[in-house]
Amino acid sequence: MRILYDDEVFFRQRFGGVSRIFATLIKRITSLQEHELVFNAGYSENEYLLQLKPTTFSFFKNYNFPLKGKLIRGIYGALSHRKTNAILASQSVDLFHPTFYANYYINTLQKSKVPLVFTVHDLIHEKTNNNSHYQHMAAIKAQNIKLAKEIIVVSNHTKKDLLELYPFVNPNQVHVIHLAQSLPANGQKPANLPKNYILFTGERGGYKNFSSLLHAFALLSKDQPQLHLYCAGSSSFTSTEIELANTLQVTQKIHQAKLSDEELSYVYKHAEVFIYPSTYEGFGIPLLEAFNAGVPVIAHNATSLPEVAGNAALLVDATQPTELANAIQVLQKNATLKQDLVAKGYARATEFTWEKHVQQTIEVYKKAVR
Repeated sequence: MRILYDDEVFFRQRFGGVSRIFATLIKRITSLQEHELVFNAGYSENEYLLQLKPTTFSFFKNYNFPLKGKLIRGIYGALSHRKTNAILASQSVDLFHPTFYANYYINTLQKSKVPLVFTVHDLIHEKTNNNSHYQHMAAIKAQNIKLAKEIIVVSNHTKKDLLELYPFVNPNQVHVIHLAQSLPANGQKPANLPKNYILFTGERGGYKNFSSLLHAFALLSKDQPQLHLYCAGSSSFTSTEIELANTLQVTQKIHQAKLSDEELSYVYKHAEVFIYPSTYEGFGIPLLEAFNAGVPVIAHNATSLPEVAGNAALLVDATQPTELANAIQVLQKNATLKQDLVAKGYARATEFTWEKHVQQTIEVYKKAVR
């Protein structure tokens, strides 16, 4: 079976969950002799792909200049799109699985006999359809969903959302394939890590609900002056976040750092608690990262998070800062509960593996080409 991946996600993301998923698929599928992966990345600054294929061109990686991202997406993207469309038009592959939400190939696919396998990671664009970018992304996803022969989703909750929002989809076309975590077992301590901290990872805007955590931390900080809030993520604090921290009088106790996988592994292992207050997730890989690191977890009790967490996390209404702060205090004071959650977290993490993910993805590919 000849499987075509484009490199869309790898020139759009330097880090990120979607690019990590496809880098893992690429690594494992290329090791399978019975299948051939057609994947021709020309330029990428993506950390996961560069670890996998260090010969990939990345000569602008260490240079920042105005409109850099737009230039790469515009110039290189046009070349990449032309190459992918040429392969699709030649019908020399058995199926196409795009790595990101795009529609440059729609017209070619409609004329071709190559089946499309499409992954829906979440329905946040449809659920929060309140700006032009989200509306645009929702429209692109709808085009792919209508054309796809098989659809992959990463949780049962995402499947439920998909079938509610797109009632024309046959449920038998939609396949739930859970994700896994990829952090190394051995960590490396980052610079300037506080001794006592609660941990937050990833993006912080909008539905990530970081402001609720900041308010909860301010409540805790009054009685725990030694406690810090450590945020691992690629983006610095915004002016709005800094203003809120100033108002809450916690500016000196919040920290933001861009970390390597080894450093992220370390900060998980040494955190007092990991907090995942996001109000919408298609899956929630950070839960598995925290479970695997042996840190107790508090998460928002909604969307896919209960499905992934099982009984291994303390699930609360994280939109309520008081409830969030109370949950943190419960774990700080109840060593038995903390140990129980850590043990259940270790067990829960073993249920989600990349071996399962790849095997189940291959089964979807086989169904698509029948």
